[in-house]
Amino acid sequence: MKYVKMITGEGTERSKAGTFLIIMTLLAMISPASAVSDELLGTKQMMMKHLSRWRYEVIDFTGGGSITGKAVYKGDDVPEDETLTLTSEQSLCGETLPAKKYLITPDKEIRNVVVYLADIRAGRKTPSDPVIIDNIMCAFEPLVSIGYSGNVVINKNTDPVLHNSHGYIRGRTIYNIAIPEQGMDIERKMRRIGLMTLKCNPHPWMRAYVFILNHPYAAVTDEEGRFSIGDIPAGSYEVRAWHEGFGDKSLGRVTVEANGTTDINAFF
Repeated sequence: MKYVKMITGEGTERSKAGTFLIIMTLLAMISPASAVSDELLGTKQMMMKHLSRWRYEVIDFTGGGSITGKAVYKGDDVPEDETLTLTSEQSLCGETLPAKKYLITPDKEIRNVVVYLADIRAGRKTPSDPVIIDNIMCAFEPLVSIGYSGNVVINKNTDPVLHNSHGYIRGRTIYNIAIPEQGMDIERKMRRIGLMTLKCNPHPWMRAYVFILNHPYAAVTDEEGRFSIGDIPAGSYEVRAWHEGFGDKSLGRVTVEANGTTDINAFF
């Protein structure tokens, strides 16, 4: 892990640079520009009712099955992706950026939908891999990730400007860190489950989402809207799907057979 180093030295210019860095770091962390919207907060509160609240148990089992499918837009008028207007850093990142909120193919397949099992109580161990969120060209990358409680999220800064990662779950701050130097990375542990929104205080157009669970049975749809959740113990489960623009919905209950594959689509 890399940390902010105090700039010291006998020269006046080094002293000024150090003072400026400290001031900008503090301003980045206290800026109110990244408050979570009431609409998104309402969606999160509704969604949290469906996330697993009980203790998840790791068990030994054989014959795990799979759930596969696609996320598809079923309406006639496909939403167009939005354009974000930059209020700073135009010399580095340009005046506008694509929001990447509605990434929908000509066949109406939707990217960045999280599909998850809402009521599974036992199964395989969660992966230990960290979530990595980078600041690249004035945007968080990736936009949507899946994390697991107890693991860490690594907040990186590839840009040569000060960024900030301010994480919220249900409107409450989970962590708020400045990443002022290019090449820095700072770790934070994911201790709570829920949909965590990341904002950058100095750059209010930036956002990302980390869907934090206490079990490994979730997936993010790819560029063709596909998802696959594997190694599921045989049984009956509620499947749900979430998307930034379309919200959270139930796909119904599915029965997973040992060594079998169940197909289900998420229609929005």
